[in-house]
Amino acid sequence: MADVRSRELGAYLRARRDRLSPADVGLPGGGGRRRVKGLRREEVAVLANVGSTWYTWLEQGRDVQPSVEVLAAIADALRLSNDERRHLFLLGGHRDVDEPTSCERISGAVRALLDSLSPHPAVVMNPWFEPLAYNASFRFMIDDLEALPEADRNCAYLHFTHPDWIAGHSDHEQECAAVVAKLRAYYGETVTDPGWEPLLSRLRAESPLFVRLWDQADVSTHPRRVKRIRSLHVGNLSVRTLTMLLQENPRNRVVVYQPEDRTTQERLEELAARIARGAVDGPATVRRLRPAT
Repeated sequence: MADVRSRELGAYLRARRDRLSPADVGLPGGGGRRRVKGLRREEVAVLANVGSTWYTWLEQGRDVQPSVEVLAAIADALRLSNDERRHLFLLGGHRDVDEPTSCERISGAVRALLDSLSPHPAVVMNPWFEPLAYNASFRFMIDDLEALPEADRNCAYLHFTHPDWIAGHSDHEQECAAVVAKLRAYYGETVTDPGWEPLLSRLRAESPLFVRLWDQADVSTHPRRVKRIRSLHVGNLSVRTLTMLLQENPRNRVVVYQPEDRTTQERLEELAARIARGAVDGPATVRRLRPAT
């Protein structure tokens, strides 16, 4: 699995290097037309105080095992954000994430918590954006999640491929960029996990937008913006998401959609009321996609 991590580390460094110009890091432009986009490898090596040949090997995906100190110097040279630095360190192998744990065990207490958060939509998702459990408000927040084939019930996949989910976000491309930045961050935590390949391959095959955003290599886990969602049941919603790690399995995340304004609160209450009286399809209960063990 080390070769996978090394290849991903090299690709990530190239993507981050390509986005910078010499002026961004205080270097002279060199005059004339540059043959490469962004910084040259030699320029990054100088800024990080590492050997040019060694840095080239690192970008080529060779198993050179960079230290924390060297990766920190490279992160400084590439002007990485906190999320980007953490992603770099994880790809460099400086956290024990090679033994994935099961992401599928959702306790009864967590399912009860999701139900109690109604009318606010709430969901437990694993690193691949699969909803492991959710309350009725999340199920019907856009349309009916359970009306979709179970193989398609992946929130990242739906953002890029499903007409109702695409139409359900007024700032669709911005929302997709945020999804990909989170996927990138979670990918760095578990890059050798075989669960990634089916999702990433499917998204690459079906969405040119995903390919473009993924190849930009942006990383972020803390979106600070309001999400604009169009619900087929109650109209436009303005929400912010609160994400919490589960102590029983820190790889899973509880995501709660909190109303940004009174109108959204009222519409979520209306949605919950419709669910309770059977005015939308399906039971007003938490759905568990996989049995707890």
